Amino acid sequence: MSEELLKKIPAETKLAYTANTLTASITLLNKVLAPLVGSEKYNELNNKIWGEGAAILFPMIKKDFNIPGDDAIAAMNVFDVVANITISPEFEAERVEESPKRVVQRTTKCPWMERANEYGLTAEFASCPEGHQAWGVGGCKALNPKLTHKMTKFMTKGDPYCEYVVELEE
Repeated sequence: MSEELLKKIPAETKLAYTANTLTASITLLNKVLAPLVGSEKYNELNNKIWGEGAAILFPMIKKDFNIPGDDAIAAMNVFDVVANITISPEFEAERVEESPKRVVQRTTKCPWMERANEYGLTAEFASCPEGHQAWGVGGCKALNPKLTHKMTKFMTKGDPYCEYVVELEE
């Protein structure tokens, strides 16, 4: 019976539930873990998890989806695929600058922020900015050691969007 039921559920619906569950689970983990270990230790652990996870995931996504290039555009394309696969459909972003050497992208709707608001997670213990910075650095370095990643705006700090800058160093 469950096999027949599962066949009736559209893939988009399954993805939406999976993404919501992922972001909710991590957000609730943050809410519980951060006060237990303190902000400094929490950020240390969180950054390691995010950075190492991205270093594994980004090259895999680049290869599996045949994303060409090793410049800033290619890196941001990988970011977009990763974000849309793992936290879709709530993730929304726009590129405001794009060249092979530099891409600036703004996240205008973020499921991490949605879950943080839903579960009353304070900005100081949200999984960004430190975790997302570590995620970007880990992912970029794994794609090309000459790539850098920096977040310049943060919704958790009151900005209207999160801004990511990926650059290719000479």
